[in-house]
Amino acid sequence: MKRDISHYLGELLVWEIEDYLRARSARPERARVARIRLPDRSAAEVVAADLEAGGSFYAAARRAVALGMTLPDDLFGLVTRDEHPEVFEAVPGTTLPPKPEGEGFLIIRLVAFES
Repeated sequence: MKRDISHYLGELLVWEIEDYLRARSARPERARVARIRLPDRSAAEVVAADLEAGGSFYAAARRAVALGMTLPDDLFGLVTRDEHPEVFEAVPGTTLPPKPEGEGFLIIRLVAFES
């Protein structure tokens, strides 16, 4: 059976919009994210340029790991509004620009809000 990809993508977009609108009214305190932790600004700029050119977040993460550019961290995690308030202004699927954190930089992709 052939799957209608455009229909599937339309459903995904509706889900993301509903999730965003629910988050705006319910003000969730936690969000599920994917993240790439990098040691310095130059590594963060390389990954960010790849993402801005339309590259997949997960492919960029794999390349960064393969090139030894990442710091140890889990790819997926939960963040709170207190830790990363900018995440809660985004729409699920959004990749935020590199942000200094600790000794390095962090690139976050919002996956979904948690209730």
